[in-house]
Amino acid sequence: MSAIFGIVNREGAPVTPETLNILRAGNADWGRDGGGALCSGPAGLGLTFNLNTPEAKFECLPSLDLDGNMFTAAGRVDNRAELSYELRLGAEVSRLADGKLIHRAWLRWGERCAERILGDWAFAAWNPFTRRLCLVRDHSGNTAVYYYADSRFFAFSSSQSALLRIGLPQIEMDELYLAEVLVSWRGHRAERTIRKQLNRLPPAHFLMLTPGVLETTRYWRLEDTPELLLPNRKDYVPAFLEVFDRAVADCLRGEDPTAAMLSGGLDSSSVAVTAARHLRRAGQRLTAFTSVPRFEFSAYSGSGFGDELPFANAIAAAAGNIDVETVDAAGLSPIAAIRRTLEFALEPKHGAGNMFWILELCRIAAAKGSRVLLSGFMGNGSISWTGNAFSQPLLDRIGFLGWRPWLRAELRRRTPPPILNALLRHRREPGWSETAINPDFARRLDLTARYLDSAGELPSPSAMLRHWIIGPGESFAGAAQAELGAATGLEIRDPTVDTRVLTFCFSVPDRIFIDPQTRVDRWLIREAMKDRLPHTVRLNRRRGLQAADLVPRLRGSSEELERVLEEIEGGPAAEYVCIPALRAAWGTVRTQDNPGAHRLAVSVLTRGIMAGLFVNGFGTKW
Repeated sequence: MSAIFGIVNREGAPVTPETLNILRAGNADWGRDGGGALCSGPAGLGLTFNLNTPEAKFECLPSLDLDGNMFTAAGRVDNRAELSYELRLGAEVSRLADGKLIHRAWLRWGERCAERILGDWAFAAWNPFTRRLCLVRDHSGNTAVYYYADSRFFAFSSSQSALLRIGLPQIEMDELYLAEVLVSWRGHRAERTIRKQLNRLPPAHFLMLTPGVLETTRYWRLEDTPELLLPNRKDYVPAFLEVFDRAVADCLRGEDPTAAMLSGGLDSSSVAVTAARHLRRAGQRLTAFTSVPRFEFSAYSGSGFGDELPFANAIAAAAGNIDVETVDAAGLSPIAAIRRTLEFALEPKHGAGNMFWILELCRIAAAKGSRVLLSGFMGNGSISWTGNAFSQPLLDRIGFLGWRPWLRAELRRRTPPPILNALLRHRREPGWSETAINPDFARRLDLTARYLDSAGELPSPSAMLRHWIIGPGESFAGAAQAELGAATGLEIRDPTVDTRVLTFCFSVPDRIFIDPQTRVDRWLIREAMKDRLPHTVRLNRRRGLQAADLVPRLRGSSEELERVLEEIEGGPAAEYVCIPALRAAWGTVRTQDNPGAHRLAVSVLTRGIMAGLFVNGFGTKW
């Protein structure tokens, strides 16, 4: 993924090349093939780029026209043919880099062009006469744009690290954001970061900056997608495949070697087999990387499965042109992976316990020559959405959920939100059990009340809005994938979050995702992959357990883990992280072999360690 950056002096002083060069250096990992920057009066824009498409070889750098207008763009445009037709470019489009195509769209439609451009992209445009900067991010792709603003200047960058290098005033930690991470409350979305003075531009938003005004506007709402009503249930399958196949094919555009992440679930496997079908037509093969356990894991997986390899091998055999490479992450401990993640992400992440295999998989893929890695990270909220049991007839609801869970859910649905809020506030356990948050810290923030008052935690009036995984218009997941790719030298492309795929999946009535005869969920993707995935994968209802051997891996790093607990306990993190909870979780992890030990390793130990290390290093290391 390429990067954009820039600065505007709101008081009119000229921007110096030195400042832009600092920003450029901070985005070096995002553009390993080159870059450039331009200054003109009080504004400067820049770009670092990767040459991952044939068109990019012609023109990549920021532009400055005779009137002093500046423009820069980074990313991948998926609907080049459609944009070319609407812009009447004809054969000229073959000579345009994606960034220049975005520029043409900007010149034609202004900020409304954002609604028409599909893919993973971001751009910035500066008008010297109105002294207006327009900063725009794609609908939902794997991109990141962060910014800092005060009365004197405005700076933006794809990388938080670059902004922290330019000598910003004192940066404060957002304590609520940290608490949300510790208790796994997905309230920390939209524009917030863990640094109060740094904001992120959410997906599907554009930002307008003038000397006296800064405002962001959402230009697209996935939630407003109209329902698609087709005559028969089966009709949704070819309609879905038409959209999904196009999305995967667009992710394959370019000359760089492309690989895929492959698990035993439905999301990455659907992406991989569909990509393999496209590559087969060109006589090519697909390399797929699969994480495998090093240690015995059956005591921790319960009714799920912890080894993806048998499923991955079955998928490869069915496809015929997929080569599976296994990744056991033997050389990277969970604690070392947490430290490495903080170095590039600069904030604690939800999935701390998974970072060892994710980082090692990306490292090996890059070492073997891949420049693009296909993923299915966001598939649970799109292509393999489970459906809403309450979209089914009454008896099917009960059969799907079970009598008692159905009754509890039904009572919850029918209770007015103010009454439900009051009941939950009365009954809610204030201790945040099975989290690593310091109880005094939680009480100081009045975290329980904040949690219950959050509209996102109350029952949604629409089943569509239950797609919380996607977080339309506010998710930070795309930025996380982009940052991971930049850190490992890969461009991570995720067809499951393609705008066309999301729109289609949101348009499908919720009842379609559940088979009324078998009451099996994820019906749409299971049916669509009927001729692509082996039945052992397609019809599997057991859930995979990520990092299934996390417990024995942590035991194998016991000395390292003891040192990191002492490090956290001896620093400012002790005010935020509950040291007794961390040590109790470590005691369970060290001595017990059951699913509960794995759960504590994920939700308390590794998540708490990542948060604690972040706090101790805040303002110095990251």
